[in-house]
Amino acid sequence: MRTVCAGLAVLGLWAAPVRAGCPAGQEVFLRCDIDGGGKAVELCHDERRLSYRFGPKGGAPELALSLRFGEGADHEPWPGIGRTIWEAMRLRNNDVVYEVYAGIDKIDAVEPGPPDGLFGGIVVHRDGMGEIAHLRCRAGTVEYGY
Repeated sequence: MRTVCAGLAVLGLWAAPVRAGCPAGQEVFLRCDIDGGGKAVELCHDERRLSYRFGPKGGAPELALSLRFGEGADHEPWPGIGRTIWEAMRLRNNDVVYEVYAGIDKIDAVEPGPPDGLFGGIVVHRDGMGEIAHLRCRAGTVEYGY
């Protein structure tokens, strides 16, 4: 019975719209609308796991992943130099890696008026092919949990 309830809970979580919010106990790493389309991305995390959802805004995700750090998920922290503070999270799904990045431009962040300095996106890599897509967040929609 416990397995059935856990399975139903997972199905309910992943059937939720992309903008539904992070799973219990997790914080937003990046949430935004994708530039040039009606898609959105949400990546949440805690100290052990990443939860990724991508798909139509307000609809069921096209892709949902939940991976443990060290078991298909990893983090690249900001190296501590430059005009931008940025970091990336990577999720492996078979032969595809989704690199979700986010950051803040320190100069744009203190200047008056838009943009607010926040940026983000997804770079998709396929083994043996390199980068196959680069989806950028639409300005003004970025929520980055730095």
